[in-house]
Amino acid sequence: MKLRSFILFFVIAQLLFPACRNFFPGNIMGIKLSHLFDLRNVELSPFKNPSLDGEKDFVPEDCPPLEKEETGPNPYNLKRRLHIGPISLNIILATPQSRYSWELSLPPRSYLEFGIGLVRDRNFEDLAARHNLNPEGVEFLVRLERAGRTRTVFQDFLRMPEKKESRTVSFEVHRVDLPPEGGRFRLTLETDGEGWPFAFWYSPMVVPRKEEPAGIILISLDTLRADHLGCYGYSRPTSLATDELSREGVLFEQAISTSSWTLPAHVSLLTSSNPARHGVMAADDKMPLTLVTLAEVLSRHGFFCGAITGGGFLSPIYGFGRGFDFYNEAEGSVDYENSAELVLRAAQSWLEDHKEKDFFLFLHTYQVHSPYKSPEPYRHRFLSADALFDEINMERHLGGKGGVFRSLTESERKNIIDLYDNEIKYTDEALVGGLVKWLKEKNLYDRVMIVLTSDHGEEFYEHGAWTHGPHLYQEAIRVPLVIKFPHGEFRGKKVDRIVRLTDISPTILEAAGIKKRLAVWDGASLYSVLKGDETKDRVFLADTCWLSGEVCGEPESGRLPMSVATNVGKNKVIINQDWPDSLSKAYEPGPRAWPSFELYDLDKDKAEVKNLAGEKADLLRETLERIRSYYRQMKKMTLLKVPLTEEQLEKLRALGYIH
Repeated sequence: MKLRSFILFFVIAQLLFPACRNFFPGNIMGIKLSHLFDLRNVELSPFKNPSLDGEKDFVPEDCPPLEKEETGPNPYNLKRRLHIGPISLNIILATPQSRYSWELSLPPRSYLEFGIGLVRDRNFEDLAARHNLNPEGVEFLVRLERAGRTRTVFQDFLRMPEKKESRTVSFEVHRVDLPPEGGRFRLTLETDGEGWPFAFWYSPMVVPRKEEPAGIILISLDTLRADHLGCYGYSRPTSLATDELSREGVLFEQAISTSSWTLPAHVSLLTSSNPARHGVMAADDKMPLTLVTLAEVLSRHGFFCGAITGGGFLSPIYGFGRGFDFYNEAEGSVDYENSAELVLRAAQSWLEDHKEKDFFLFLHTYQVHSPYKSPEPYRHRFLSADALFDEINMERHLGGKGGVFRSLTESERKNIIDLYDNEIKYTDEALVGGLVKWLKEKNLYDRVMIVLTSDHGEEFYEHGAWTHGPHLYQEAIRVPLVIKFPHGEFRGKKVDRIVRLTDISPTILEAAGIKKRLAVWDGASLYSVLKGDETKDRVFLADTCWLSGEVCGEPESGRLPMSVATNVGKNKVIINQDWPDSLSKAYEPGPRAWPSFELYDLDKDKAEVKNLAGEKADLLRETLERIRSYYRQMKKMTLLKVPLTEEQLEKLRALGYIH
C-alpha cells in the first residue's frame, strides 16, 4: 500500500509496524539491524563522498540524526529520526546509490520486516532545482548470500510522491520470509535510482516466530490522583475497569511520584531517575544523554517499541523518543475532548500488527488534565442539577497561573471535583476498559504485562492551592500504580509499603527477563517487595523542580519557590524554599501558609494536617542533611536546553504550565 500524503500516512502508519525479543530468559531475540549498523556495514552511499554536503543536500526537513548513545555508532549520520507531523520514525537514510550489508546468524523460522519510503519536501525541491533533477522513484532490493550464492528475496520500485505545497511521503511496510532452517547469511539492503531522492529504510529487523512473544503496555493517565479511584477507597464509581484490573494484578497503595508536574515526572518514569539526577527541572530542559531510557534497554533486547502520547511535555524534543521506533504525539493531546478514545483506537491499530511479536507500547493521555471537558454522556455523569458549569479550564477560571492560591466557593469546588471525576470515569471506560476488552478478545490479555500509573495528582484546595505544581502533599504526588503481570502472577496482591515511580522501569525489565541494574537508575525492581524479601518502606524523593541555588537559592522572577519531599518510613518531610516578597505581584493572593519545614506521620495523619516538625527536630535535621548532600552531588550535572517553537509553547499554554 502506497501513501501519497501525510494524512494517508498518519492513518495507515499505525497499522504497519514490527516487534522483537521474548518475555522469558533464554528465548531468541529479534535482531534490530540499526543496532548493528556501523561503518563496516556501509558498502556504498553518497554520504561517503566527502565533497558532498550531506546535511544540506541529501536530508529531509525535520530529520535529525539519532544520538550515538541511542543506537551505538552512527556512520555518516545515516540513522535518523524522521518527523512527519506528530509522528516520528527511526529510519536509515538510503539515498541511491546505497548498499548496506550485515553478516548475521538468522534464527530458524524467522522473517525480515522493514519499511521503505520516499520523502518529497522543500529540501528535495531545492536540491532538484539546483541540479535539474526529476527522479521517477527508487528501487529497493533485499539480498541474501550464503556460500558464494546470492539471491534477491525482495524487489520493489517506489515512485516519487506527487509534488505538494507541504511534505509528502510514499511509504510501504513489507515482510519477507527467511530460510526456515536459519544459519549464517549475509543480508544486504540496497537502493537503486537516479536524482538523489530522499529514500529510507524504516526499522529493518529479523523477527523470530514464537509461540508466546512478549507484550508490555505502560499506561500513564496524566494528572490522575490515586484517592479518586474505587480501588483506593473512593466512594464514587469512577474506575470500575481499573478496579477490576487491580484485582487481576497487584495494587500498590502508596506509590509516590518524583514531582508534581508532567515533564520531570515522566522523565523519572522512563529513566528511573530522580529530578535531581536527570536535571529536567524547567519547561525548556531536555533529558541528558547520560541517562538510559526504558525503551532504549528494551529495544536493545529486541523489543519493537512504540508510543502514543499527548505531546506537549511528552514531545520527542525533550528526549522521549529515544529508544522508540515509532512515536505519535497527537492522539492523547489536550486539544481533544475524546483523547482517551483516540489513544485506544491508535493502540488497537498498533497492537493488531504487533500481537505476534515482542513489543513495548507506551500510552499517555491528557484526558484527565484540565481543561475538564468530557464528551457526552460523561460530561454530566457526576454533576448536580444546580451545577454552575459543565466544563472548565482551571487556569482561566483562576485568572491565570498567578491565581493558583485563590479561594473559591464551596459550590465551585464541588463542581470542579465533579468535572474531574467525569474525566476519570470516561478515561477508565474508554481507554482502560476498552483496551482490556480488546486484549481479551484477541487472546492477548493473559500474556501481556499491563502497568497503569500517573505522573502526579491534582489539588483541590486541600492545602490552599489548585491544579498541580505548587505543593508536594499526597494529593499531588501519590499516584495510582496497578501492575497486571503475565499469567496471573501475584494476582490479587496488595502492597501497603511506600514504593516509587522510579521503581516501575526496573520492574518491567525484570518481568521481561532483563535483570540488570543500571548505575544511573535511582529505582529498583519491585519483585523483592512482591516476593516478601523486602518489607520496609522505600525512600522516595520528590521536588517541584524549580531548582536554583544549592537546594534553595533565590527563585527566578515569577517562579514558585522550590519544595523537596522525602520520607523516613511513614514520616514524610517537606522542605520549602522561603517565599520571597518579590512574588507578591506574580501570585495574588499568595499562599495561606508556606512553612519552611513540614513533617507528617502518614500512618496517623493521611490528610497531612498536623505538622510535627517542631516535635521531631532530630529526625528533621538528619533528613535535611541527607537531602543537602544528595543535591550537592547531583548539582554537578550539565543541563541541556530545548529550543521551543511557538507552536510548542502554545500547547504548554493550553495545559496551563506557562503564561
